[in-house]
Amino acid sequence: MQIVGLLILPGSRAFDTAVATEIWGIQRPDFDRFEMRICSPGGVSLPMHPFGSIDATHDLSGLDDCDLVIATGRSDPHAEVPQDAINALQAAHARGAAVASLCSGAFTLAAAGLLRGRKATTHWTLLDGLVEVAPDSDIQGDVLYTEDGTVFTSAGVVGSLDLCLHLIRKDFGAQAATKLARRLVMPPARDGGQRQYVDASVPERPPASIASTVDWAMARLGEPIGIGDLAGHAGMSGRTFHRAFLAATGSTPGRWLSVQRIRLAQRLLETTPLTVARVAQRSGMGTASALTATGGLSAGQVSRFPRRPCR
Repeated sequence: MQIVGLLILPGSRAFDTAVATEIWGIQRPDFDRFEMRICSPGGVSLPMHPFGSIDATHDLSGLDDCDLVIATGRSDPHAEVPQDAINALQAAHARGAAVASLCSGAFTLAAAGLLRGRKATTHWTLLDGLVEVAPDSDIQGDVLYTEDGTVFTSAGVVGSLDLCLHLIRKDFGAQAATKLARRLVMPPARDGGQRQYVDASVPERPPASIASTVDWAMARLGEPIGIGDLAGHAGMSGRTFHRAFLAATGSTPGRWLSVQRIRLAQRLLETTPLTVARVAQRSGMGTASALTATGGLSAGQVSRFPRRPCR
């Protein structure tokens, strides 16, 4: 059983709390069981933003043996973080627990010094403020979430859901994350490197040529197709296709193709008896070493996936 601790502080955002409790706070018969603890300083009930309150199930000692600790965003990201909350976050990180923030919760991790020297993100309107409080961090604005060691941060609002599914995928596999996404009626895997927003006006629907090319590529991931082949199928020059694809999907063609191949490899490793070498071929990655070199799968993950039961 995975123990997940949700750190709530005065002004915690109701949406962030709802996201976390929807993922880990509901026991589902076809899914791994979780114990979720809602932890506040003193174990007291706290007001939330924009309205309502939440009753804590534990005081901060409830975080002591959690496998995952999550800091929610707050109505005032710059509000003081109590020292006992800072101590609890630092202790969790020091013993190797995963520590994550949702939206402006990144400011709470920054107050605890956990973003020092690490990649991090938050809602795009708060990026400059995060740079100010975490000047020694690598603040990234064009991502939905970041992963740096055992520290995770997410962009605002719905980006928090993307991070939560990513954490489920890391701990329980792509099949489990896909099932949960289906229950939540959301895409099973948005690339963490996808932009938070696009400056240019977004068309009402992606151009038919882009949608058709996406379908064409998804059916041929195992073949040696590249960006030039995608552009050719869409009937565009390489430069024009790059701009049109980025505007339609928020991702570059090369990154999108790489992510889709990694996702296919994950599914094959979890649901088939194929060897790692054969999975690399079937997913278009070529070799097992190429599969791990992408960063999408570590060598440890590759060795673990074939033994993971399907969910």
